[in-house]
Amino acid sequence: MALTRTEARSRLRRGGDKEAMESAGMMRWLLTYADMITLLLALFIILFAISNISAVKFNKLAHAISGGFDGTSAINNPPDGGLKSIQHGRAENANLLAVKAQLDKYIAQRRLQSKVQTRIDKQGLVITLLSDKTYYDSGSADLRPEYKQLLDVVAAQLRSVRNDVRVEGSTDNVPIATYAYPTNWELSAARATGVTRYLVEHAKIVPTRISFAGYGEFHPKFANDSDAHRQQNRRVDIVILNGAAAPTPNPEAQ
Repeated sequence: MALTRTEARSRLRRGGDKEAMESAGMMRWLLTYADMITLLLALFIILFAISNISAVKFNKLAHAISGGFDGTSAINNPPDGGLKSIQHGRAENANLLAVKAQLDKYIAQRRLQSKVQTRIDKQGLVITLLSDKTYYDSGSADLRPEYKQLLDVVAAQLRSVRNDVRVEGSTDNVPIATYAYPTNWELSAARATGVTRYLVEHAKIVPTRISFAGYGEFHPKFANDSDAHRQQNRRVDIVILNGAAAPTPNPEAQ
């Protein structure tokens, strides 16, 4: 049967549309492929970026690790071989020794060896004021005039250095049970507080330099097995601490 010209054109158009649709469907995979290639490219760029190690950071890491094992790193070998730190430590020790010498001279002149003691240990310079009846009434934290005079001498030496100071109160193991001091904790803390307040309020020691603690009967120097030992345990220690120099000039020394 012969087709009219119109029918032929219609069939050709339908055939062309079908071929175009089939061709477009076959090309859709290219979009997915292009997306995948783009994502892979981004992934490789990221991997390359994070694998590009900074030489400076790598050297720092290597020094840190090697310093912990063989001691050859710059971390364990500060500039100048730590000479400045060594010099600072020596100067600090010399200052504490000078303070101790001045106090020992004062103690010897007034024959206070049985009431005041000095020593240097790992904390620093420890000035021990025995809390005997010369300086305190039994069970009391009130400072006697003799005690205040001694604290004035100690304060003059504290002003000559910049180290921090800790005041430590201790007692013997004889129980106490008064209204003001139910236990030795309160008594030792009250005595340490009294000394601290006197140094700050009357001797004008900068309060940011000083702290206090009350240890009760639990930091004895000797066993509490005799009157002489218990006397040594009743004390207030003024400790000029090592390694606590103030970062700014000390206004007390001006």
